[in-house]
Amino acid sequence: MNRRRPDLQMIDASAWPTVAYTGFDQSTRNRFEMRQQAILRFIAGESIKEIEKSTGVNRRQLYRWLERAQAQHPDGRPFGFRAVVRYMRIAEYERVRDVQVNGHDGSRGAAGALTQLFERYPALAGWLLLQVKRRRVHLEQIHTDGHLKTRVRGLKSLHGDFLSQCRSVGLTAGDYPFNTADRAIRSLSRRLKVEMLRTFATAARSAGASHLKGLPGLDAVRASAATRPYQVVEFDGHRLDIRLKVVVHDALGFAHEFEMERV
Repeated sequence: MNRRRPDLQMIDASAWPTVAYTGFDQSTRNRFEMRQQAILRFIAGESIKEIEKSTGVNRRQLYRWLERAQAQHPDGRPFGFRAVVRYMRIAEYERVRDVQVNGHDGSRGAAGALTQLFERYPALAGWLLLQVKRRRVHLEQIHTDGHLKTRVRGLKSLHGDFLSQCRSVGLTAGDYPFNTADRAIRSLSRRLKVEMLRTFATAARSAGASHLKGLPGLDAVRASAATRPYQVVEFDGHRLDIRLKVVVHDALGFAHEFEMERV
């Protein structure tokens, strides 16, 4: 990649979404600010050598950040500076090789195997979604100290039926999930949690709710991507990734501010 590429010369960082990095711990904040400054200086036309010398950023890494920042986010906008936050993924892991497990007692090297299985056998993915819809399993919240922690009830029975479905599509003892120690029960549990927490409605039903009032139907038109702050807002029960505060004025006219962590 060289600097003369048109897409690197015409980047408009002012249109990128920003990051509330002041809430990071000091180490993460310093790392983010260094990456952000390297990108901004590159866009401003500063030479690569000067950026490398003053920031310590390798040019290959800088080009990689620029590619990531211009990738499209699911909200319809570029990832922008969100792409340089540590551990931020801009694409889901996609497995290419078949699962080969050395020994029956281990399941290492099976990352992405369940997703690969569902891509090869869409009927299995459809069957799993049907079981969630029929409430074959339930989601139980354990605690929320630090982060949401849940448990899937009814997993063992569903796992047995899942293996039967795998056999019905022609999978044998040498194929995934039969060639792993736990027969993919942990991967299945994680996939079920993702499906049950995908929307507020599915999460509420999976937790036992029988009536949901005021929710849009499945055929409701999705809102377009926001182009200004708070144009489109969605709240759920998880920790907020933006800073909000409530201001209450008392009888004497004094204002009291409370920062919100959850809705």
